[in-house]
Amino acid sequence: MKLGSKSCWRVGQLIAKLLLAVAPALLPCANAAEPDEPAGPAGTTQAFPQREGAIHITRAELLSVVGTGYTAPPPRVEDAKLPADGWKAIGLPHTVGRELVPDGASGARTVTDWYRIDLSRMAPSNEPRLLYLPRWKTLGQIAVYGDGALLYQSHGSPIHNGYNHPLLLPLNATAGTLSPQSVLIRVDRLRNSGSGFSTLWVGDEASLSWRYQLRQLLQVQLPFMGSAAFLAVGAFAFAVWLGRRRESLYLLFFAISAMAFLRTLHYYAGGSYIPISDDWFEWMTVSSLLWLIILIHLFLQRLHQQPSVWLTRISIGLVLACNITTLPHLSTKIVNLYLFTPLLNLAVLPVAVLIFTVNLRKSLRTQLTEGQLVAGWTVFAVALTSYDGLLQNNLVSPESVYMSPYAIISLFFVFSYIMFQRYTGAFAEVGRLNKGLAQRLQAREAELEQSYQRLRVIENQNMLNAERRRLMQDMHDGLGSSLISAIRSVERGAMTEAEISRVLKGCMEDLRLVIDSMESVEADLLLLLATMRFRLAPRIESAGITLQWEVQPVPSLPWLDPDGALHILRIVQECVANVLRHTRATTICVSTATVDDGVCVVVEDNGGGFDLQEAMRRGGRGLRNQQRRAHAIGGTVGWQSGANGTRFTLWLPLHRKAETDKAAISTF
Repeated sequence: MKLGSKSCWRVGQLIAKLLLAVAPALLPCANAAEPDEPAGPAGTTQAFPQREGAIHITRAELLSVVGTGYTAPPPRVEDAKLPADGWKAIGLPHTVGRELVPDGASGARTVTDWYRIDLSRMAPSNEPRLLYLPRWKTLGQIAVYGDGALLYQSHGSPIHNGYNHPLLLPLNATAGTLSPQSVLIRVDRLRNSGSGFSTLWVGDEASLSWRYQLRQLLQVQLPFMGSAAFLAVGAFAFAVWLGRRRESLYLLFFAISAMAFLRTLHYYAGGSYIPISDDWFEWMTVSSLLWLIILIHLFLQRLHQQPSVWLTRISIGLVLACNITTLPHLSTKIVNLYLFTPLLNLAVLPVAVLIFTVNLRKSLRTQLTEGQLVAGWTVFAVALTSYDGLLQNNLVSPESVYMSPYAIISLFFVFSYIMFQRYTGAFAEVGRLNKGLAQRLQAREAELEQSYQRLRVIENQNMLNAERRRLMQDMHDGLGSSLISAIRSVERGAMTEAEISRVLKGCMEDLRLVIDSMESVEADLLLLLATMRFRLAPRIESAGITLQWEVQPVPSLPWLDPDGALHILRIVQECVANVLRHTRATTICVSTATVDDGVCVVVEDNGGGFDLQEAMRRGGRGLRNQQRRAHAIGGTVGWQSGANGTRFTLWLPLHRKAETDKAAISTF
């Protein structure tokens, strides 16, 4: 062990005396140590209350031998070879006070305590008989002998030796072996660490196993399950925090659960080999307690929203200083930390009381229920921690149960309740916001519906007006101009009846095309062309021309409306009219095809053909009208003319742009 200077010992002893001065006032219920009694004849120092197959041993004989270090227990110990003098009768449970400030004596001074229990008044039996020891606590090792033979010995660290684990040992484990008449328990411990030794039970398995299991549940299993559940919920809170970085309470909850798990680890760890050294394990245990206090303080500040800046800074500074100065192998001024842990716990207690009192006052001032709940828990936790300090220093019966793990379990429920309230509150707030949003959305939908209806009326009116203007314009340009020309010719007497009949038939065809363009073709180009064929076929056949219909299925044109349909009809009508008026064709072939993301309508004849450039130069009003109409619907027109006839191509896009590009004229 590391040794400090003499001045350090004097200051430490003074602090310990001041802190212990208030202990009797705080704990009037502390068990007083029973006076030692001189050893009497064999069988007169033990009390054997009989309880249904189990004997409760409340008396024993004790022999303490001073040593200079830990020694391994021998495989066999004979009572006759032990010193005959120095034995004294004691009552169980038995405690030896712990020195809060170890003195500066050199060397690792140890004491070997021999507890002798005489079982000679129990009838020998080859039935399984067990020894139950609720608790032994010290910095050391234990070994149990039956009639001199080694039955059990502790393993691993003498510091974290499983002091919180009860022992249930078979006294005659092998078949046909009689139960021992004498039990020796060897406890090899540090002199200044004190010790605690509970009462014992001897009996059959049915009488002792439930006692052992209940004690194991209260001292080990429940603390482990509580801290593990706390850590698991903390991990969930950490996952929530990763998605909601602004909610620092979830991060604090996780940090508190981690520190609580590390703090309670020494209650159920030990009794076997631990993967880290005793120094680091003890440093981790002490540091986790200090940071647990700081984190709870930060959690409370986050709740009541009234931070104590200087208190927080000073507390964190003290904790960091304590962590650094107590690092294993770093400081030569302080002895091993596990010897000073009780004193350090007493020193931390008033600091924790100060921090929690400040937060309790602020929580009461803000009338915050959650803050008051946590602050109230701190009062409860301080009381339980104070009780555990007495148990640690052997000032109460060693058969008591450490209460700090249950304070941690209660903290788990308190924090879980708070986080559950926050979590469900967030969902409730989202529900309220969604409800309000739904109401506003419903009102907005009603407004939009009214606006839509108004716009629909306006749109319908505009559509009717546009259609009316289109019809008026088309009838004026087509049918109207033809009728005016016919009327003037008749008035001048320049037209024969046959010519007048032809003009009137042309006007009728124009009127029918306008009417056909108003029919719903549902974006079907083939239906539109079929309607035009029905109208133009009689005129073509009356002219002695054969109509070949080679129309193939093509994709629909989503943009095809009455205006576009009329443009297509006019373009094809103009093409057929040019064939009838200017060529001596005997055959007209109409076909369709799908090419280049569009649809082509092809009109071919076997007439004499014409010069496209010359026709354009001379005016070419009909040709230019075809170009203009094709451009209006985003399409193009092209001619390929020769001695064997003319091929006219109208290309229409499958999907028309909002603003059509300039019409491209393909000249073949």
